[in-house]
Amino acid sequence: MGATITGAAMMSVAGLPEAASASPVCSLAGTNRPFILHFSWNVPPLTTYGAGTFMCVNWWASRHFPSQIQAVRANDCEVVEYTLPVSDYPYDDGTNSGVEEMVLFYTGGSGDVYRRRDIPLNWYWDPSNPDRVTVPNYSARMMDIRANSAFFHHLLEDYYPARLANPNWKLDGFFLDVLGDGYLAYMTGASAAEQEEMRAGMRWFVAQLRDVVGDECILINNNYWLNDNFDVDGIMLENHVEPTNAVWPPILARTKRGVRRRNLTTNPTAELACGWAQIDGVDQAGFHPTDYNIGPPVPYGDCGIGNNGWPASAHHLHLWDSTTAV
Repeated sequence: MGATITGAAMMSVAGLPEAASASPVCSLAGTNRPFILHFSWNVPPLTTYGAGTFMCVNWWASRHFPSQIQAVRANDCEVVEYTLPVSDYPYDDGTNSGVEEMVLFYTGGSGDVYRRRDIPLNWYWDPSNPDRVTVPNYSARMMDIRANSAFFHHLLEDYYPARLANPNWKLDGFFLDVLGDGYLAYMTGASAAEQEEMRAGMRWFVAQLRDVVGDECILINNNYWLNDNFDVDGIMLENHVEPTNAVWPPILARTKRGVRRRNLTTNPTAELACGWAQIDGVDQAGFHPTDYNIGPPVPYGDCGIGNNGWPASAHHLHLWDSTTAV
């Protein structure tokens, strides 16, 4: 039975100032480095995206759609896998059957039926009251994202190495949803002191994760950083309607790893995607026309999407075998 999650837990970095200005309209034709968020559980990604496309797929896509994903990658595209390392999913009734990756990620167990009750209590931020610190937007509980937490050690020692070692995985990296120390207002219940612990913990985690996955694994986090970050390859800015605001270039410039850079944006319209494509520091610009489960029907880029992207010579896929890089 397939998973019935209706969308990702992806969040925008709200709370930042937005200036009022118009974005240019562009055509959907062309193939210059778009960002594609393909989160459909049951529909495989198209295999005809143009070279330079960057794609994020869901937890089980590499298992369910291996041939389609490898066709995408063979066309000089890069594909990363979604994960959510800061909070759980609220389902406790087996709703998400079939997603064995989520079972391992959140419970440490096996099988393909995710149930919140199977998550160890000491993996939550507050084991004595897991419902004290939550993400109200989708009724999630915050996981223990302190430095050296048991939950983080599980991800670092069990989950991410298992994905890399799986010969069927064959992707280019991971998407770390919501993680980042810049914006924490998506949650409620944490004191100011606890929020500082969270910020330090997320910094610690990405540094440790980089050591675990190695140099060639792409890491993208869906949030921003208060200071320079030398461990991720890029950030996601999601659903911000004013790309011309002067706040963004300095934030985008905090991606400092220096191996490659993949700063992403996604918005509800192609017009906004085209506006973001012109911003210094944006490497991939995309849009989701209806929901996160549906990507654009064709690649696009005439308006300049990809002009700030990486050169073809910088493509690192085909140079890295995740089964031998652990």
